[in-house]
Formats: sequence, C-alpha cells, structure tokens
Amino acid sequence: MTKMPYIKWEPHNSVHVNILDEQHRKLFNIVNDLIDEMDSGSKNLLPVIRDLVNYSRVHFHQENMVMMDSNYPGFLKHSREHDRFIEKVEEFLNSCGEKDAGLERNMVIFLKDWIYTHTTKLDMQYADHLLNNADELGRIGKVKLNL
Repeated sequence: MTKMPYIKWEPHNSVHVNILDEQHRKLFNIVNDLIDEMDSGSKNLLPVIRDLVNYSRVHFHQENMVMMDSNYPGFLKHSREHDRFIEKVEEFLNSCGEKDAGLERNMVIFLKDWIYTHTTKLDMQYADHLLNNADELGRIGKVKLNL
C-alpha cells in the first residue's frame, strides 16, 4: 500500500489570529503523526486519535470565542460543524472493537480530509470576516489580528 500523503499548513491558510494559526499547525502535525502510525502498521492509533480529539476540542473552543467576539454571522453553522466532527470521531472510537479491517484507515482518511478541508476552506470564511472588520475589531480590542 502506498504511503498516505501528509497535509501541510501554508501561510495563505492563515486566519490572521496567531493562536488559531498555531493550533491549526498543531492539528496538521497530529494528523501527520496519525498517518505515520498507520503507515508503519502500528496498532497504537487510538492514543493519537484521542490526542487529536482532545486538542480539537481546545481549538474549537478558542475558535468559537474568536467568532463570537467578532460577531461572525456564520458562527452557529460553523460551530455545528465542529460538533458533528466530534460526534463522528466518537462514533468511530465506540466502533473500534468491531472487526472491520478498513475502519482505522477510513477514519484516518476522514480525519485528514476533514481537518484539511475545514481549516483551508470553512475557516477562511471567518478569516475574511475578520479582515473585513479589522478596523472595528481593532477599535473594540476583543480580537487581536495578525495583519
């Protein structure tokens, strides 16, 4: 089986909030660690998946705070995407005892695709909102942008 390609955070994927960009890079690194574990044939995927879920929760909370503080109009829809992600991963974790040979690989593919797509597409919507409202946000001081 060929090695699954890594995901790579690029500067053009910045949401212009340092802490969120740092967290996105860390999420990418955890996904890449998961790919390494899977490709090496390791049976220790669950701890890495748990790390990803736990760190995702921390990140989603921080991201939600930024969206609320900036009055992002798509906040509820975006936040529901976070919730659905956690639900899907928890479903997987609950299914781990089943004898489905492709389950782990499918989950790694899901995690990789979801993190990459969410970060590089959906998160860019609130990043645009932040940029379009940078003057006001700077004035009220709730969200510190890295411009």
